[in-house]
Amino acid sequence: MRLYAAATATKTCREPKTRRSPALCLVCSALISFAAATLSMPCAGQGARLPTDAVDGFHAALKRKDTAGALSLLERGLVVFEFGAVDPTVEAYAQQHLPFDIDAAAATQWTVLTRRTGGDGNDRWVLTTYKVTGKDASGAAIDQTALETAILRRSGDGFRIVHLHWSTNDPGFQARVAGERGPQKNP
Repeated sequence: MRLYAAATATKTCREPKTRRSPALCLVCSALISFAAATLSMPCAGQGARLPTDAVDGFHAALKRKDTAGALSLLERGLVVFEFGAVDPTVEAYAQQHLPFDIDAAAATQWTVLTRRTGGDGNDRWVLTTYKVTGKDASGAAIDQTALETAILRRSGDGFRIVHLHWSTNDPGFQARVAGERGPQKNP
C-alpha cells in the first residue's frame, strides 16, 4: 500500500544546529508522517455526512493525489468493479488500481453530468454520469462518458463507500486500461 507515511519516513533529517542520531530522526519523521496522514482522515464524527459528500470527497482526494484521504472514505469491506476488473478488498484496490486511479484523476477533469441518489437508513447509493476529459499517460486525448455506481454505508456519523463500479462505452479506453493492467485474476 502506498501511504504518505511510508513515503516520507525515509527522508533524511536536516538539522543545522544540532546533531541527532539517524534512528531518532527516523522516529520523528515517522511520527510526523503518521500525524499528517491521520489528520487527513475524517474522524467518525467528521465523516461525510451525505453520501454525495463521500463520493465527491473521494474524487477530490484522488485529484490531489491524497492516498490517505481517498482510503479514509472507503469501508474496510470495499469491493471495486473497474472497467472489467475486480478488486475484492480495499487492500487489493489500494495495491493494484488506486495508484492508477490517482494518476488518471490528476490528468483528467471529471464533470458531473447527471446524478441520482437513493436508499434509506444506513445503506445508500449514488449513480453518477461524468464527462471525462484530459490526456492519458501516453498523451492520447480522453473525451468520454464514464458511469459510476457507488454504494455507501453509514459509519458513525458519516458515510463510507463499500462498493464502486466504473464503466464506459469507449472500447479504445477499455483496451488501453486492460493493456496497462495485464491479465486479471478471478476473485
